[in-house]
Amino acid sequence: MFIPLKYILRSLFRRKTRSVLTILGISAVIAIFVAMVSFARGMAANFAATGSADNVVVLQKGAFNQALSSLPRSSSEAINYLPQLKQQNGRGLASPELVIEPWVTVPGKAEEVFMMARGVEPIFFEVEDKIRIVDGPRQLRGNLVLLGRAAQHKLGGIRKGSSVRIHGESWTVAGTFEAGGTNLESAILADLTDLMRAAHRTELSSFTLKVGEPSQVREVVRLIEDDRRFLFTASREPDYYAASGQMFAVVGQLGLAISLIVTLGAVFGAMNTMYTSVAGRMREIGTLRAIGLRRNSILFSLVIEALLLSLAGGAIGIAFGCLVNGAHMGVLHANIRITVTSGVILSALLLSVISGILGGILPARAAARIQVVEALRRL
Repeated sequence: MFIPLKYILRSLFRRKTRSVLTILGISAVIAIFVAMVSFARGMAANFAATGSADNVVVLQKGAFNQALSSLPRSSSEAINYLPQLKQQNGRGLASPELVIEPWVTVPGKAEEVFMMARGVEPIFFEVEDKIRIVDGPRQLRGNLVLLGRAAQHKLGGIRKGSSVRIHGESWTVAGTFEAGGTNLESAILADLTDLMRAAHRTELSSFTLKVGEPSQVREVVRLIEDDRRFLFTASREPDYYAASGQMFAVVGQLGLAISLIVTLGAVFGAMNTMYTSVAGRMREIGTLRAIGLRRNSILFSLVIEALLLSLAGGAIGIAFGCLVNGAHMGVLHANIRITVTSGVILSALLLSVISGILGGILPARAAARIQVVEALRRL
């Protein structure tokens, strides 16, 4: 014999205030969970999709990212003539780059924005073939810059013809570019010589090479790292960005850990609600037992009651969490697009179910084990 669902729902509506507060608490937790997990996954996708399998990134030995690397310009002699490089007009596709992380000022705004700026030559656009210039030139000489879509968003949506200040100099926005939503879109592109002058740098940060055949990438990496004239380290471009993303992944993991800790609070909140509910219904539970309802039926009905509360909270939390879908969040110089996927929604629903079961099982067990006579004596 089982308790009808109508009875369970009536029990919830009898304690409207307590039920609503429990639902709101769970919905807040689930909304945070959806936002945090979506952010972490967006961050992972941002870095995982960056780079081409036939590209190699060359850095100073010991440097773990381009901004901390320093290579003499003469090192291009060891790079440009590798026979495995893809050729164009008799020249190997090797892009020398300066990568810095300046504070950028937009006229009319007081705050500075931490960004990534890349000094490049026109050959950069042949090597990084995922980049598509939406509007603007490849030749950026004369303090011109191109903004990635994410960089443009981070700078407040400034448009072509506007100016920004980098290292005390004024730079004109000549256009924008796209890179399939990857980390490259977080960059400001400038002319290599112009940026080296403004940053007072005489050395390069890195080279990005386009290899003729992806199968030759390992051989190119070996040749570069075995060159004793310079202290080089080299890696496949996707591997380089995946390693770079590990630092940012810590931020996402920390947020996920916080959301799971908060979830424990929601479980205890649901548990407290159910204990209070059970304490006020002991005579009712005793009466149900006296007319023949089994302990398992009592336990099952109370767990279902907690589960309905948590699912209602979960549904509301998912709805609010989905509001961040498509939003951008800046982490250092990276601009992460938050994407709420069906997998995140299913995980949130599962978390709601687990919270409801954990929050209801102990109070339900206590109610089911009470003796009939003892329950009937309670006020």
